[in-house]
Amino acid sequence: MIRTFVTRPGTGDPKGSPEAVLPDCPAVTKVVAGPGAAARLARELPRIAKGRWFVVSSKPVFDRHGDALAGAGLVDPPVLVPDGEKAKTWKALGELLDTLVSRGLRRDCGLVALGGGTVGDVAGLAAALALRGVPIVQMPTTLLAASDSALGGKTAVDLPAGKNLAGVLHHPALVLVDTNFLATLPDRDVRSGLAEIVKTSFLDVGFHRRMGGLLAGLGARDPGALAEGAWRSLRVKAGVVARDPEERSGARFVLNLGHTAGHALETASGHRLRHGEAVAWGLLTILELSRERGLPEREARLMTQRVMELVNPPKLSPRTLATWPAFLGADKKADAAGLRVVTLEAAGRPRVERATPQEIARAFERALRAYNLG
Repeated sequence: MIRTFVTRPGTGDPKGSPEAVLPDCPAVTKVVAGPGAAARLARELPRIAKGRWFVVSSKPVFDRHGDALAGAGLVDPPVLVPDGEKAKTWKALGELLDTLVSRGLRRDCGLVALGGGTVGDVAGLAAALALRGVPIVQMPTTLLAASDSALGGKTAVDLPAGKNLAGVLHHPALVLVDTNFLATLPDRDVRSGLAEIVKTSFLDVGFHRRMGGLLAGLGARDPGALAEGAWRSLRVKAGVVARDPEERSGARFVLNLGHTAGHALETASGHRLRHGEAVAWGLLTILELSRERGLPEREARLMTQRVMELVNPPKLSPRTLATWPAFLGADKKADAAGLRVVTLEAAGRPRVERATPQEIARAFERALRAYNLG
């Protein structure tokens, strides 16, 4: 089944009208998801931009999924970026922009990002910068991107000081999630994506309750359960993003649940930790801090159990354990008053609070001891 909705700024809720997309409004995104959704690309692209469409991907991803784009009238060959986090550097971004411009990119053209979160991030930033902005379509090929990063307009490259520190908001005109792509993912990538699904379920009480019925299917990697988990995550995120599309009111800050410690751990590991694995550690940390600040014990145990059951984050190297707190100071969510973190009063009731690096580190140590993962 192909599902469709449109996010609209200011509404706080994604609307289900499949054709009411306004491609000239950068904060409106159409989301199409389901098995075989890639076949919709040829129909959707001319509604967004009349010029040529360039594919941005990595070689492993395009070798695996490029055939799904046949018939969409895309520029051939694709523009390839390095695989993984190596794509998110100034060098890779500059080379991508040079290639696009040299191959005739114009203002009436657009980009299709085929890949996981790293491809989506660097392609989105290139789309924002090239010719002062061209449309982008996100076609996620990982569960993490399909359930989270493809929607919301965040684009970035990394800096030596930390992850995602240089970027802009550039909302995709279309997010096209072909859930058939998820069938080829290695187990580690699935677990990484499940971390974002679990995180999002903590932000919405309805999704949190539904997760009880999805656990067995998600654990067994059932395609229907994975597709539903990704879809529900996008719906929840869309509702948050619609209230704060340009990150001005602070409403979408809650989407950073688990990401303060998570990004620090990911950077300290030299990106050997997958993003979702790092977020899982961040969730365990913030659940400890939330428990200290009033999250009921029974609810904290249930949430922690779901993180462990579905993600089971890997043990951390001695170097990561020793160095990760130093990266908390570079967190892009910090302000003049210090670090802001998202804690939980209960499922569906996140709150933004202050926490010192020492408090976060102590909560992390408690999580380490509780689950013998040090």
